[in-house]
Amino acid sequence: MQNLFATVGHEQATVYDDLHMGDFIAVVVKFTNQKTEYADGGELHTCTWLGGQHSTPHPHGDALLAVAGADHNISVISIVEARVIALLQGHTRDVVDMSACANKPGLVVSLAKDGNARVWDVPQQLCMSSYNTDASCLAVSPNGAFFVTGSKKGALHSYQIATRQQQPVPSSSDRKPQAALGSIEREQLNMECSSSGRHTETIDCMQFLCHNRLATKSVDGRMCVWDMAAWKQLSSWKVPSCTVGGGWASRCRFGCTPDGAYICVGNTTGDVYVYDTSDGKRMTHVAPIKVSAPVRACGLSPDCRHLLAVIGNGFIFRFEYRKPDAEVSNKENSDTNMIESDNE
Repeated sequence: MQNLFATVGHEQATVYDDLHMGDFIAVVVKFTNQKTEYADGGELHTCTWLGGQHSTPHPHGDALLAVAGADHNISVISIVEARVIALLQGHTRDVVDMSACANKPGLVVSLAKDGNARVWDVPQQLCMSSYNTDASCLAVSPNGAFFVTGSKKGALHSYQIATRQQQPVPSSSDRKPQAALGSIEREQLNMECSSSGRHTETIDCMQFLCHNRLATKSVDGRMCVWDMAAWKQLSSWKVPSCTVGGGWASRCRFGCTPDGAYICVGNTTGDVYVYDTSDGKRMTHVAPIKVSAPVRACGLSPDCRHLLAVIGNGFIFRFEYRKPDAEVSNKENSDTNMIESDNE
């Protein structure tokens, strides 16, 4: 979304507008995952945009946000209608990660705490395939043909998504094993890289970038960018002050620009860094004033003007890039942090 971003925490999901209110951030939609006749409600762990503007009956378009967590269900929210329009049911444990494909708006892949990954047809509200994995996070390819998972041991695996028509997968806990479903084929990705640039800890976040690249991060701060066509590593670097351990709740999700040129990522002490994905060069470093807490997630606006970071429990910081005045000397520019924090 060009102007929208979303956060989840406790039982709430909130959608914000970062573009149309000048120096302010506007709340667009607020959703509370309460108990209903259809779902148990509870804490939310993850969210993802589904690209619903491509398949909506609304004349001016819509945006669809999928949220999930402790009640095992995935709720799909229409931003225009400000309500849940679909409920995806089938997981038997907490849903901890999701990924969607912009080129296939009806496709979303989810991951539960027990390692069960499911491929969903959102318009039909059907689970089309299921697989038991050792994954800790996942990401769907830009063309929707496969998805990649990261494991607690730092391994990467690819799963091909079948294109043939399939029967929906049963939602009961005694579902058949993957061999009977025959919907996904697993392949370990043994890509070329140096021993020092390889993941050795749990991979907690990954995203596909343009030009067939995949960015991955492990809990120890190791960042890698991979060329999925050449099966080799393009760059690797280490984010300072990242503490290993803490489980699902201590993950830090990174963000990137739409062109995949820059990545922003935080650490366990509240610092946020921006890196060039081509060589891992650090472009800038910012930190909130009088706050020292883990960075939960962060992201960059498409024009790189705003850097957003969720730090600690419930605090969202927005840092803004401001061009220096013409009168400021080069020396003063070199000593000044070019990204300043809004008190929002």
